[in-house]
Amino acid sequence: MQKSLLLLTLLFVFYYSNAQYYYNDVIGLKASNNYYSNLIKNNITGISAGSTDADGTPTTGFAYSKIIKDDGNSATTHTELETGGISDDFDTYANGRLVKSEDSADNVLTTIDYTYDNDGKILLVQTQADDTAMGTHSVELHKWFYTGNTPDSMIRIKDKTDSTVILFKKDEQNNVAEEIWTKQRSIAEHYFYYYNDKNQLTDIVRFNTKAQQMLPDFLFDYDETGRVAQLTQIPQGSSEYVVWKYVYDERGLKTQDVLFDKHQELLGTVTYTYQ
Repeated sequence: MQKSLLLLTLLFVFYYSNAQYYYNDVIGLKASNNYYSNLIKNNITGISAGSTDADGTPTTGFAYSKIIKDDGNSATTHTELETGGISDDFDTYANGRLVKSEDSADNVLTTIDYTYDNDGKILLVQTQADDTAMGTHSVELHKWFYTGNTPDSMIRIKDKTDSTVILFKKDEQNNVAEEIWTKQRSIAEHYFYYYNDKNQLTDIVRFNTKAQQMLPDFLFDYDETGRVAQLTQIPQGSSEYVVWKYVYDERGLKTQDVLFDKHQELLGTVTYTYQ
């Protein structure tokens, strides 16, 4: 695999390829909303990005742009990848939170609707996918339940019939410590979450089938302001891993994503420009 191909593949599918529901629906969504709020705070109306491979040459076929409009209540994102085609994403915000995302790519329209309570906790995530080429339609619903600010459980319902119950165990600080998928009274998947003394998530761990032991899927490191400065991703069933390092400016806006392999060799860099 060429290094540029690895960079582009990981960059744009990473946030949606991991399977941990608590990380995706709660932690990741909250972080995304906070970052978008920071864009609005800094009067950002547009973002463009350029990608370079390990040797510093521009990545072939790469294009990325985001336009923020309607006083920050909507955003459109256009992405082109040599290996992944063209994707257009239309996001709608209310009260600084993402409420709808519509993504069109490769004849597939994916629509995600988000519902929050009055305190901003996510209650419902509904994902609808329509493939016009294949003539298929699917709907997946996530229903979240809480005690206080921390979820107790989530029910995943696929196409109104296929249900999985996800249970959450908490630690002494009321952080989610375990995510347990149960289906037909059997455990289908089991994740463990670990935190530092600041209650920042540091590890997401599960049983690695290739290594035959408990290994992290993700490792997180933070800078002095609490932003994620480094993320290590270890694919399930693989001994390979990659390390993302993030660079921010004085406004807290990300200026670079820098990708390394497990030998700390540079794979590529994405640089962001704000308008």
